[in-house]
Amino acid sequence: MYIQQYQHLFFDLDHTLWDFNTNEKHTLSELFIRYKLDKHFDSFDIFFNTYEPINADLWLKYRHGEIRKPEVAIGRFHKTFLTSGLDDFERARKFSFDFVAENSKKTALIPGAIELLEYLHPKYNLHIITNGFVEAQHVKMEKSGLKPFFQKIFISEEIGAQKPKQEFFEHAIRSCNAKKKESLIIGDSLETDIAGAKNFGLDHVYFNPAATPHNEVVFMEIRSLKELLDCL
Repeated sequence: MYIQQYQHLFFDLDHTLWDFNTNEKHTLSELFIRYKLDKHFDSFDIFFNTYEPINADLWLKYRHGEIRKPEVAIGRFHKTFLTSGLDDFERARKFSFDFVAENSKKTALIPGAIELLEYLHPKYNLHIITNGFVEAQHVKMEKSGLKPFFQKIFISEEIGAQKPKQEFFEHAIRSCNAKKKESLIIGDSLETDIAGAKNFGLDHVYFNPAATPHNEVVFMEIRSLKELLDCL
């Protein structure tokens, strides 16, 4: 399948190019040992499997504007600690600081990311669109080697609106002097990347490596980044 010639490609960062799952688990496993959490949890897996749904729930509330950033950044660890009877907000605060600082320095990328960007970079204007914390996202781009490929990096915290809000996409398109018909959104989230693109009238590619079933009508869906090499 070959899709029309675009001029601007907007990539989500976490889970689309930067391997958040791998980097996150490595960082948490290191901090689990450093903070001696084995005294409170029977294993790292128990800690991690407790943390994941708590983190996801708080991020959802944050995207909806129901809670503030510290309630995500610190609250996810404090709530996880509480499940084992550890009520130590100060330890959770320090753990959160170390997690953001160290996780952002990890460099695992989604398979095929560099090869794809090397191919696209001479042909298109490439940009990043992300809802992540500002203090982490710029470091991720720098440490992972992604930064040189991209002209602009749009972070929700700096814009004042999160994906999928129209204000986010409008700001990104306008800042690049791009037209909607010249722009393509690539991301892994139906709720943020794809919903936002659809609502703003932008063509989009849903990156679904796990082939997760869904009922959404999408412009294009791929299982691997390499699939984009054949259509861009």
